[in-house]
Amino acid sequence: MNAERSLESYREEFPVLERKAYLISASLGPVSHRARAELDRYVDAWAEKGAPDHVWMEDVFPQMGRLKRIFAALVGADADELAITVNVSLALSTIASCIDFSGPRNRIVLSGLDFPTDGHVALAQRARGAEVVFVPSPDGLTIPLEAYGEAIDERTALVIANRVLYRSSTIVDAKEVCRMAREAGAWSVVDDFHGAGVLPVDVHDLGCDFYTTGVLKWLCGGPGLTFLYARRELLPSLEPAVTGWFATAEPFSFEVDRLDFHATARRLENGTPPAPISFIAQGGLDIITEVGPARIRERIEQLTSHVVERADRAGLPVRTLRDPAARGGMVNVGVGPEAGKICHALLERDVCTDFRGDGLRVSPHFFNTEADIDRLFAELRDLT
Repeated sequence: MNAERSLESYREEFPVLERKAYLISASLGPVSHRARAELDRYVDAWAEKGAPDHVWMEDVFPQMGRLKRIFAALVGADADELAITVNVSLALSTIASCIDFSGPRNRIVLSGLDFPTDGHVALAQRARGAEVVFVPSPDGLTIPLEAYGEAIDERTALVIANRVLYRSSTIVDAKEVCRMAREAGAWSVVDDFHGAGVLPVDVHDLGCDFYTTGVLKWLCGGPGLTFLYARRELLPSLEPAVTGWFATAEPFSFEVDRLDFHATARRLENGTPPAPISFIAQGGLDIITEVGPARIRERIEQLTSHVVERADRAGLPVRTLRDPAARGGMVNVGVGPEAGKICHALLERDVCTDFRGDGLRVSPHFFNTEADIDRLFAELRDLT
């Protein structure tokens, strides 16, 4: 962590901040100058070397290894416990494909407030015999732990938990949910797309069997690259039906009639990896690890508190928990049935948020300032 450099000085790393109040990192983190330089490094190698053997062996594969090492340090994993794929949907499908749902232990448990792709992947497993149980929310904001406890039992094969809920920003006690799953004999997977980078995490301490997140949002790495952690003790038993040649022990043997999985978490990888994004992601991960999730967390608590304060002053309802320690990096501010229209009008005024239902999702990152948030509410005053 670089504690001596001011957080506001990092604004110069992100060119979009020169023009826009960028309050949308829960949807798409901004691109940095470092990320552009890393992408140029890949394009230059491709242009100069041409031959795929040189580009892949000398540039792409070493870069993927570098990413795994950096991300492993960020989340408390070992690099060989990490696979790289293109999105969480594929990561979850790969995990599910390792499970036999034909017997009595055939249930997938997840929350009714989880990101939709988690439910879609789970529901798709019904064709393989799975029964899907959605843990309900009493208030549209939270999922009580006791509700998970009631849903998880000896029939449960897989529990999916979102550490931060995408619509309300509520932090879920994923460690406790993983403990419940483990005691019931089920696997647990934590989808941390809305937490990684803004909430410190140690996956070994979390006690999950799998953990997945992409670099698209708070990690400022762009679309198309996701990490998938698998607990080391599980690796020898994992034989995914969703697979590809990069999951094999020797992908360049080109043996079409053999399937020997790699000994590490690479057995959970699929086809040709997203080479350009592995370079773009480097720029974002370098900045996030340089600042450090703990320092980022502290600043985001301050900024989201300012969002809540400004919403209160504007008389707008807050659909996020008011305790800073109980929420992630986003605040949902109710603006009414015209939320989509208001969001797009803000975009035209160079104020970036997104919307879900009748609320704006306001998601400042560590490089934002209170002035960015004040600009949002000044524009909202004219639009509502």
